[in-house]
Amino acid sequence: MSSLFRAELLRLVSRRLLLLMLVCMAGLGAFGAAVYADGTREHSVAEQRDAARWWQEDKTLWEEQCADSPTTTECQEWQVADSVDAYLEPPSGFGEYTESVIEFGYPLMMLAVAIMAASLVGAEFSSGNISTQLLFTPGRIPLMMSKVVAATVGGLLVAFVYLGTVLAFCAIMFLSLRGANGMTAGIDLPVMLGRMVLLAALIAVMSAALAMGVGSTLITAVVFAVVFLCSYILSSTVSGFSPLQPFLPDNIFWAMAMGEHEVYGWNITTFEEWSLAWVINYDWALGYSLVGTTLIVVGTAWWFRRRDILG
Repeated sequence: MSSLFRAELLRLVSRRLLLLMLVCMAGLGAFGAAVYADGTREHSVAEQRDAARWWQEDKTLWEEQCADSPTTTECQEWQVADSVDAYLEPPSGFGEYTESVIEFGYPLMMLAVAIMAASLVGAEFSSGNISTQLLFTPGRIPLMMSKVVAATVGGLLVAFVYLGTVLAFCAIMFLSLRGANGMTAGIDLPVMLGRMVLLAALIAVMSAALAMGVGSTLITAVVFAVVFLCSYILSSTVSGFSPLQPFLPDNIFWAMAMGEHEVYGWNITTFEEWSLAWVINYDWALGYSLVGTTLIVVGTAWWFRRRDILG
């Protein structure tokens, strides 16, 4: 198994697609850090002056219309801020800023992970190398597992480059705009990074195993696209209160990435307003994903052992 794994790693590092994916992910991380950097800077004197003017205008308008009748329903509901700070959105801290950038690019990162993992396996079928390997490999399952593990390593490299680039460029941008003051992050940031890495690993395993089963990168990509497109359509068209919602891959992956996912639905009993229908927790999403990944790997192993590839 170790020799097979080393051989697959050599194939991985020699693929030009891996280098292309790494460069694209680094560029995406840098672009996201630049786009969201403006929200971290301190407010300028002009912005503070405008906010003070708006605050004063609101207070003056309230006094003109409600000074004589402050107990009316309209005046009581009309709340004027206690200070000018309410008119200035506080700048993002380093943790919040970095989390926003990660969330911005994570769908593309996961897509790149899936493509990288599937292509490493699918290329062996499209080139016919898989048939040659089976002639000299005593067991199919060790060969399959070595390819899946190597493909997972490739997918994780893609994820690490994106996440690492985001951290590096967010730190550079934050230091240039705010300095070291306030450059702190709570536990939410490392927890989010851990969730992203675990989700990337699961997607890579699923993608590689599926490519091993169908023998094609293109078919694997089409299957993933169809599944998630159907899941997205169902999550948008089926009632939010439907018991189907917690089982849709689109909702599950959002919960895996963000730690929790809220699904809203239209409920005529609540004055015809959108209301909270489901809260998909991380533990449920993780268990669901692990079971689904295991089923895909086991099903692929069963099919690969019996599939006539040499003929």
